[in-house]
Amino acid sequence: MKILIVGEQPVFCEGLRGLVSQLEGAPAITVDAAPDALMRADPSGFDLVLAEITGTNTPERSDLIRRFVADGVRIAIFSDRDNPSFIREVMELGVRGFVPKALGTRLVMNALSLIEMGGRYVPDALLATRHEGFAEAPEAFYNNKQDRLTPRQNEVLLELGKGRSNQEIARELGISVATVKLHVNAILQALGVRNRTEAAIIALQAARTGSAALTGQG
Repeated sequence: MKILIVGEQPVFCEGLRGLVSQLEGAPAITVDAAPDALMRADPSGFDLVLAEITGTNTPERSDLIRRFVADGVRIAIFSDRDNPSFIREVMELGVRGFVPKALGTRLVMNALSLIEMGGRYVPDALLATRHEGFAEAPEAFYNNKQDRLTPRQNEVLLELGKGRSNQEIARELGISVATVKLHVNAILQALGVRNRTEAAIIALQAARTGSAALTGQG
């Protein structure tokens, strides 16, 4: 695996290189640490980009991350900001994970391993928050809405929780991408959420609490 690490702080980037080097498969690692590293990054030829962002997010940086994602680049964000609204804002850009820089070494390694295997890492700071307008606990919220989803839609929701794209869900479930899009739209309407990121968070919360519908044990 070829990994590109970009960030503004050389010490952090070199420390992250040390952690990443412990991943299985002896990844090839390139580090670029400079104030404009993300802006000038060329992710072509890399399997994964680990990007450090500091301070508030800017429209230019958000647009850049969206372009990476649209081009099929797997990118995970490391940040010293752990405000739930900021985390949700970044996750909605389509990144594979948001890793708070204050996270312990072992948890960072777990997050990196999950992302390397194709999963999506969502920090506890976001999973523990309630969504706007959600007066109920996540498990109760999901269980009260589950009868609105078909078995296939539950399967799609489970895949959303794994951070899979529409194309990946289509391959996994053996259906067309167009059908996946229809299911995703129906899921968003049924759960009353704004986007697939919020639906994925509900899926992760329900999986953590052992929702029978989501795990297929109902």
